[in-house]
Amino acid sequence: MEEGAVKLAQFLAVLDLPVGILGIAVGLFAALRLSPRGGSPDLSSGGLLERIAVGLCGGVAVLGLIGTMETLLARRPDFPPLAVTFVVAVILSGLPAVVWRSRWRGAAEGVATMAIATAAILSGFSIGFLFVPLVVLMVWVCVLHLRVALRSPLKRDLA
Repeated sequence: MEEGAVKLAQFLAVLDLPVGILGIAVGLFAALRLSPRGGSPDLSSGGLLERIAVGLCGGVAVLGLIGTMETLLARRPDFPPLAVTFVVAVILSGLPAVVWRSRWRGAAEGVATMAIATAAILSGFSIGFLFVPLVVLMVWVCVLHLRVALRSPLKRDLA
């Protein structure tokens, strides 16, 4: 049993950098493409998959906030630049949960995908492999929204 868990952790650790880079690229494209413009329709619901992904990102952000508050209250705020980048990335991953019912949801999901992928890369040799499934899930959510967004102007032009 332990051997299977070790093999899975090794597999996810190997995927950390490629999935992280893919997540940053897809998240950036989604954040730019899905940002609301004048007359842009609201995003359709991604269903249960989107709710799970946004809920997990929100949970990660809450844990990041609790850890940051604990560090500040213990008066140990010695934050090197990469640690600050990691903390900001983890906290930004909760952005879609904050703007869930607004028209900024698609852009927030793109930003959260970039943020969680950045956190996975920065913590690659410690806990980064644990972020890989969440990055894949967020990439999938962004791709679903991008498919709809990229297909809608084509239908409008054909009509």
